[in-house]
Amino acid sequence: MFVEETIFGEITMATIKKYNLAGLNANVELGKQGSYITGSANVVGFYANGGALAKLEIANATVASEAVTKAQLDDVAGDLLQHITVDVDYDSGSANVANIASGSRIFSVTVDIPSAWTAPNNTGTYIEVGDSDNGSRYIRAGDADVLRVGQYHSQYQYEYTSAGVLSYNVTQGTASAGSATISIVLASDSVTVTDYGSINASQNSNSDLGNIS
Repeated sequence: MFVEETIFGEITMATIKKYNLAGLNANVELGKQGSYITGSANVVGFYANGGALAKLEIANATVASEAVTKAQLDDVAGDLLQHITVDVDYDSGSANVANIASGSRIFSVTVDIPSAWTAPNNTGTYIEVGDSDNGSRYIRAGDADVLRVGQYHSQYQYEYTSAGVLSYNVTQGTASAGSATISIVLASDSVTVTDYGSINASQNSNSDLGNIS
């Protein structure tokens, strides 16, 4: 395609440059050798020069119809409760479970014994759950009776003022078989907990519940 151009009274021929702005198919090229957008019925992709998938940068959302950024999502996720579980055997020994950030609060720790362990007593074989500062902060030796099936629950709550590491310790003793599941519920940021009081006294019998001494 040509156009006439007048320079100092003379007529010359100038060529209009083509930048390959295509719009007849799924791909739209932004510049002769630049980024491009590709789309299909299910997805739209933004690619840098060379074919690498590029990140799409957006501002923080201010209304409900706008997309949120990673920073906004991380801020919300920090307030969510997390559930950590780990399976242990009678000879698992000691190990770290998870790293926790400053401000994290442990809400509950449960040790589930699915079947009685093979051990002559419960004094030399036990499970402890705690952290790097106190290895039995939540479950102490003997709290979970490995010789009886059940769920042993600790309601002790602890909020970390500095980062820490959750851990467990399985003391084998004379055990030759057995397994357990340790479950930990925590919040990654400060969460308000309402105290609704507690039961101060109980009766010896109840027609609905049976003995609850």
